[in-house]
Amino acid sequence: MRRFSSYGPVNINIHYYVPREELIDLGCKQLMGENPEEGGHYITVWAPRQTGKTWSLLQIRNKLAKDDRFDVRIFSMEMLKTTNTENEILNFFKIKLGEALGKNFPALNSFIDIQNLFKKNFIDKPLILILDEFDSLPEEIINKFADLFRDIYLSRANQQNKPSWEKEYLLHGIALIGVRAVLGIENVKGSPFNVQRNIHIPNFTYDEVNYLFNNDSQMNSILLISSSKSRYNNKITFTIL
Repeated sequence: MRRFSSYGPVNINIHYYVPREELIDLGCKQLMGENPEEGGHYITVWAPRQTGKTWSLLQIRNKLAKDDRFDVRIFSMEMLKTTNTENEILNFFKIKLGEALGKNFPALNSFIDIQNLFKKNFIDKPLILILDEFDSLPEEIINKFADLFRDIYLSRANQQNKPSWEKEYLLHGIALIGVRAVLGIENVKGSPFNVQRNIHIPNFTYDEVNYLFNNDSQMNSILLISSSKSRYNNKITFTIL
């Protein structure tokens, strides 16, 4: 029997869930790009906690990973939420990226050195990178990463005559995940990451909640759903018997 879960990403084999296929397809299209040979997009993904950010990006990762033209990797930056030391942040990023790709990267002395990790001499094929809990970082560090990724994006855009796998930097696409639209939200100068394409993960719609309750006979046996719709909003309530 399936059960509800509100602790981390749901397991689709044992938990109740909504597929959210349109959202997942949108994320894949953004990261892969309309023409994958030219490159993907650099995006942010944000929503309040427990709305399915990590689960959605894991589904996107799994779908993209079926294309062997790309390496698709995901890791969390949450461990850095109490860290303000730039050297610790650089070392953490180097280690996590190395673990994800099975590489032993050299020591990093500055944010400029991070750019080198995305060059062809360190990466085997175009990389789609997903950084969860990105807004755990201090705002100053967020802006440094954003500047760095923007510079890589523009460098790739200036090599339009080359397919993605022949460009100087192989960071094909990137998703920065957080509970808020992190890039520029608190920066009076505006976002330094103006190549972003923002995806907001909304709460379940009325139709998605109906799907959740109407597509499982066991669910129907233990739940009564009452719904009321008005001109201004949808209100859904359920009672556990």
